This record gives sequence, structure tokens and C-alpha cells, in this order.
Amino acid sequence: MTAVFTAVKKFICLIVSSLALITSLQRGDLGTASYFPQPQSAFMARSAGMPLVAAHRTGKGNAPENTLMALEAAVAAGDEVDMFEIDIQITSDGELVLYHSLYLDENSDAAEYFGRANTTVFSKTYAQLRNLNMGENFNRGGKYPYRGLRGADIPDNLRILKLADFFDWLAARGLAQRYLYSIEVKYPFPWGPSMVDQLAVILEQRGLAGNAVIGSYWADITAYIDRAYSGRLQRFASIAECLQLYSAYYCGEDLTGVDLPYIALSLPYYEDDNRMMIAHCGDAAFIDYAHRYGLAMCYWTVNTDGDVRALAAAGADVLMTDYPEKVYDIIHAG
Repeated sequence: MTAVFTAVKKFICLIVSSLALITSLQRGDLGTASYFPQPQSAFMARSAGMPLVAAHRTGKGNAPENTLMALEAAVAAGDEVDMFEIDIQITSDGELVLYHSLYLDENSDAAEYFGRANTTVFSKTYAQLRNLNMGENFNRGGKYPYRGLRGADIPDNLRILKLADFFDWLAARGLAQRYLYSIEVKYPFPWGPSMVDQLAVILEQRGLAGNAVIGSYWADITAYIDRAYSGRLQRFASIAECLQLYSAYYCGEDLTGVDLPYIALSLPYYEDDNRMMIAHCGDAAFIDYAHRYGLAMCYWTVNTDGDVRALAAAGADVLMTDYPEKVYDIIHAG
């Protein structure tokens, strides 16, 4: 009976806390951090109390997202970038490439090249995808500087990028170990497990497993990472685990001694017409709670001055942004 009562109580707490998380969408005071983290590993340890800056999709505000051009721009920024946030998908011939959205139309000339809309990465070979202009729809100040490039006129740094080539480009310049990496596996079963397997090989061969944290919105992939790579790959909490942790915080649970299989949370927090995506996930009290259990708190996509300052004061560990240089300057403005 006690076990049933406890389970029911936790379920009710989860529902109530989930509603509380999004009850107020208005911007509010997040508060000030009072507890500084002792992460489970050196990964994402704060530097002098400052949040780390992650180039979201390799810095999509400065160059076409998840391309070598964006990587080049972020590296050129120097100390402003601490981490790269990237998304990986798999081609029909089994190559891991950097791409975020389901359809290639969003960023490239895929509809023109393939003669149909809504083409996916997993439906084409890597060689076929290399013919696309991945900067076709990149908008800078209302202009499209790379639109119309076709064939041999497409520079290599605007073609779809292999994950291995991403790391090897950095390694060739002695920079691979300098950065941290947030990597989202975009596909579920049947693709996801083989993607994780390849990812593990790529990271371990280059000595980068300790620099990377893996995430997925798919519960089956999270479970696979835990089952096959516990102790080898570090991961973010799943959506369900984020809600469970917030519920535990909201209900005042003590998680001391609980074996949490993740080292970080990646949470949405951004301003859109003065309204927040999820209003309370950036509260200093919640961040303090997570820090007490060695968890790092990462937020996306943080582009506005107000969000940067509020989350930095609240104790956020990583701010994922489209504009790394801008966010770095705000954080370090003193």
C-alpha cells in the first residue's frame, strides 16, 4: 500500500509541477545563483562563475547552420566560443552528417535539385547530398548572400558536412580538444542505434568522448545509450527526465544517493515578444537544485540581451546561441 501511495503521490506531483512550469509565460526575475556546481565530471565546469558559450548549430546567426563555413566563423571568433552545439542525421548509405531539420528544403536547394519537396537526409546518399547548396536560404540582414550557387560554384564549406570531417578539420588545426560538444541524435529506431554506434567510434578514436555530451528527443535512443554506452558516453536528460527532475525540485525531494544517468539538462528558454518558451525552467532556485546533484544546466536558444543577463545571474552553465560573440561580450562586460 505504501508503494502504491508513493507512486500516486509522485504522479500527482509530476502533473502539478508540469503545469506550474508553464503557468506563467511572462518574463520574470529568475533570481541569483546561490549554489555553484560540482559537476560529475570536468565537462561543462564553469569558468570563474561565467556560463560557457555554445555556438548553436555551429553559430547559425553568422553563417549557414551546421556547415564548415559556420565552423570556420566560430573558430575565427577565438575565445568567444567554448562549445559547439550540432545535430546529426544519417544518409541512406550510412554516413553521419550535420543537419537539424527533417526536410532539406529549409536550408538548401533540395526541392530544385531533386525535383520534389520534402526530401530527407536519410533518403539520399552522401554523394547526392554533396550536390546541394546548404546556404541557399541563409538570411543576413534581409539578403541571401549564397542563394543561386550551383554545381562547381558551391564552395566546399557550403556543402553538407560529415561528422568525422567536422572533427578532423578541428584536429588538423590542433583545436579538437579545445572545445566541448553538444550532439543531438535526430532519429529514433531503426536509425538511432547505428548512429550512436558510429558516433561512439568517431569520438573515441579521436579521444573526444569526455568532451561531448549526447542528447536525443527519442526515449528509445536514450535507453540505448544507457544500455550500450554507460560509462563511455555522457548524455543529456531526456524530456521525461527533465520533467521528473523539475517535479522532484517542485515537491522538495532529496535525490541524494539517486543514480542519475545523465550529467546535464538542455532546456528551451528564449524570448519571443516578451514571452518565454518555458517560464520557470531558468529559475535560479531550480538551477541551484540541479547543481546540488552535479548536473549542468544548458539553455537554448539564448539570443537577447535580457535572457543572457538573467540566465547568467541565475547560474546557467551553458548558453546556446546563434550569436556567440554577442553573448560572450554581454557575459564578460562586467
